[in-house]
Amino acid sequence: MQDFFAPSKALRVWLIVFAALTSLMIVGASYEFTRPGPEPVRMTHETRDETYVYLDVLLLSDWIYDVSGDETYTYYEAMDPDANWFIVSLDKDAFSSLGQHVDAYNAYFTDGYLRYDYPAPTRLTGMAGYLDYDDTSALADYYEVSFSDFEQFFGSYYFHEGASADSAGAALYLVGAITFGLILLVIALQISSLRRHYRASDERLYALGLTDEAENQFSDPATLRYPKLKLALSSDFVYIGSSGYLLPYSDVTWLYKRVQKSYGVPVATHLMAGLVNGKSICLAARRVNDAFIVEVAQKVLSRNPDCLIGYSFDNAKVYRQRVREFKAASTK
Repeated sequence: MQDFFAPSKALRVWLIVFAALTSLMIVGASYEFTRPGPEPVRMTHETRDETYVYLDVLLLSDWIYDVSGDETYTYYEAMDPDANWFIVSLDKDAFSSLGQHVDAYNAYFTDGYLRYDYPAPTRLTGMAGYLDYDDTSALADYYEVSFSDFEQFFGSYYFHEGASADSAGAALYLVGAITFGLILLVIALQISSLRRHYRASDERLYALGLTDEAENQFSDPATLRYPKLKLALSSDFVYIGSSGYLLPYSDVTWLYKRVQKSYGVPVATHLMAGLVNGKSICLAARRVNDAFIVEVAQKVLSRNPDCLIGYSFDNAKVYRQRVREFKAASTK
């Protein structure tokens, strides 16, 4: 009988598979974070997308294009020591640290620009990214120039400060680790829940002195079995292998059908059991038809003729009253 309540082989296999995948993702992320990164190359107008680059910033404007609430969408213009102009993406902290270059930018457009004491360039590293059509159009409108004139002056790519190919690769591994880890957690919780329910059921039967009887009836050839549902019905007990419950029929106070719908269309039918302690459990989540429901109801009613059958407001009211009475009696 313990084999009947053990997690299915498929569930155990998936547990191992997702544990292995999660571990691989964590190892991959660790490797990406610790392996030596490539050396950045100088940013030019010919630099292509997804290239790890550096930019020596001499002049830096205040923001020229900003999407509220999205720091990755705040663009500035910057000039390197060779008077090449670029569009750069900076977050607020990076921009705040470059105040001397902002002052130099403002001085550059005054009459005394030749006498200004310009700071030494600050080297930033990041990734070259392609400016898409919408961003380029918006920036060209800001400068009141044509699309082609903008690209000729600034190039087709922008400098994304702080980004790196390593962090992008590590991010993919981290996303994989989180995804597989969540699936692993769901499977582990399902297995843990099954074992917890079985232990509680075993303790309940032991307290009632029915442990041996439940084991004997499980082996009885007369016991009805539904292998695909992991469900068995003996003369006095219901064995629910999918969730770990082993219950005497006297604990089943209410049987009813629950239809799950999506956009008003039925997609699944469950046979639910309301227990005397107030819990509602699923006896079967598929292959639930009228013949099956009648079969289960007959088994339960044979030992518990007061069991409520079918969903109605009256049955729900009576069920809640029985639960209150059971709990009141249990506390005495």
